[in-house]
Amino acid sequence: MELKLKIDSKNAFPKGGIFIKSTSPKIWLEQIQFIGLSLNSVQVFAVPDVTANELYGCLVVLNQNKIKAGDIGKNNFYQLVENKLFIPENTTIVPQLAKEEWRKLFSDNYHFLHPEIGLVELKEAVEWENLIQVPAVKEKNVIEPSKTVSIPNFISSLRIEVDKEKILEAIENPTSDQEIPEELPFDLQKLVNGNQQEMDKFLELMDKNPELALQLAIPLDTMGTSRGGHFGQFSFDTRGLNEAGGFNGSSSGIVDNGGGFRDINGNRYDADTRRESPVLSDGVNPFLKVFRFGSVILFIILMRSFDPDYSHFEFSSLFKGFSGFLILALIVWFFFSLFSGRSSSNSSSESTNIGGNTPMTSGRPAYSGGSALIDSDRFSTLENRYEKLAEEFIAKKDYQKAANIYLKLLKKYPKAADILEKGELYTEAAAVYLKYCNNRQKAAECYEKGRAYNEAIELYKELDNDEKVGDLYLVLKNRKEANKHFRKVIESYKENFQYVKASLVYRDKIEDITEAQELLIVGWRTNKDAGRCLNNYFANIKSAEDLSLAIPNIYKSEVTSDNAITFLNLLKHEFSRFEAVEEVTKNIAYEIVAERIDEKPDVASELLSFNPNNKAILKDVMKYKWKRKKA
Repeated sequence: MELKLKIDSKNAFPKGGIFIKSTSPKIWLEQIQFIGLSLNSVQVFAVPDVTANELYGCLVVLNQNKIKAGDIGKNNFYQLVENKLFIPENTTIVPQLAKEEWRKLFSDNYHFLHPEIGLVELKEAVEWENLIQVPAVKEKNVIEPSKTVSIPNFISSLRIEVDKEKILEAIENPTSDQEIPEELPFDLQKLVNGNQQEMDKFLELMDKNPELALQLAIPLDTMGTSRGGHFGQFSFDTRGLNEAGGFNGSSSGIVDNGGGFRDINGNRYDADTRRESPVLSDGVNPFLKVFRFGSVILFIILMRSFDPDYSHFEFSSLFKGFSGFLILALIVWFFFSLFSGRSSSNSSSESTNIGGNTPMTSGRPAYSGGSALIDSDRFSTLENRYEKLAEEFIAKKDYQKAANIYLKLLKKYPKAADILEKGELYTEAAAVYLKYCNNRQKAAECYEKGRAYNEAIELYKELDNDEKVGDLYLVLKNRKEANKHFRKVIESYKENFQYVKASLVYRDKIEDITEAQELLIVGWRTNKDAGRCLNNYFANIKSAEDLSLAIPNIYKSEVTSDNAITFLNLLKHEFSRFEAVEEVTKNIAYEIVAERIDEKPDVASELLSFNPNNKAILKDVMKYKWKRKKA
């Protein structure tokens, strides 16, 4: 029988080898390396030429199941016919042979058919050990350099650790370009002592030059304000007054010269003898008021004790009857007011001494401090002016100055922190939340927004928020520490039988889908939110092939009479996910329904979900249920 090659437009047989035309084994190796093949994974047969003792090339036999060659360069693919004969590409063999004929005509060895050299039997594969000479190995002492600092190819993140105290100092004492004039339109000392006329002058200054007034501003004690009466209370915080005498860094005010106080105009205020007497909101000295009331009481007593018949005073009849009781009450009230006034005067004096004399003993500038009562109208006016000024700073996007007003003048600490947060000054907002509001949760959130991750981690640890701690460690590329905290979260969920949440941490945070699936099966077995557990279990399987295997396995090993109906309801969703699992889910559904239809005829309706386009089954189910009810 004569076998011939016939040209064809396509390959009728699979590609089984690559022919390299060359007489040199060295070129064979170069071409095999160029193609990307390993000598351990292929067989190479030498192909003889028509001339004796000469080579025509070599045939590289590929492993059909494992190796797929890509670019083969100038070499040629060969087709493998019935695992016996190699023929060139785009050819076919004539005449066609049956399998039995192939077995009889060809031995177990490969054969090679080429139009130039004819048919060749390939008996022995090339043994490269006999062709390749391994070079002699020279013994050399390798000197290993010491380990150096690794220089990264790129910077993924950059963080600057900021001093919290410096951040707070910048907020509490913002800088200003506004210069303080040598003369002010009000007396700062009298203003601090609560003089209402000076307060009015200060309010006028706020209208004309708000930034200058802000530097000399007085903080309001809104927390200690009298809400039900006609008085508001200012708190003069001496810590806010700096060495220059202003509240926010002004260069003028009340300065100590060693023997008392001196204002910007050079006037002296002796700390002990020339301090102003305290006044009430109506500008009247409290001792004068007590004196007036005392005079009235004395006059009433004298008139009550005078007897016109005898032209002399009868003190024995002074306290008789109701009028006597009234006079006695007035006398008690008079003495109470007298001692109360003295006590108030003494406390005011002591307050001024504390604010002025104590710093002088250390040789540093001293300031008058304390509190004074003003009427509610001025209080509200000043408060509104501060808030309006803060809103103007916000409109200019000068969030630090706006926050300073709420922080130091209005004493509204949460509002100050909120403004800083809205202005994206997150580390500053966090510092205010911590120091003034004692709100660690908000502080941690702000540190996180500001990418101060180490500070945020410390606060979240104090708050026992291990999941957040793990998230931030992931941001810092510290997988080991992150997983440690994630496992704490998982254990907490497991103690509360929240297997779905625990599995989500395994799947999304730790990225361990195997552990997640095992937890979901535990939840299904223990009937702790069983439906959601198994639903998530199936949802984690993304391949239709894997799902078609998992559903029968779960049905055989994990489904009992108690949870079969729940499993049936879950199959409805899986039935519609992939076309490849429709048959599997439908068969299991029919089996579950068949086992329970005698006890629960209504279960037949579940089959409708697995036959959405079958109208006949709807009629059958209705007839069956009607017959069972009739019976």
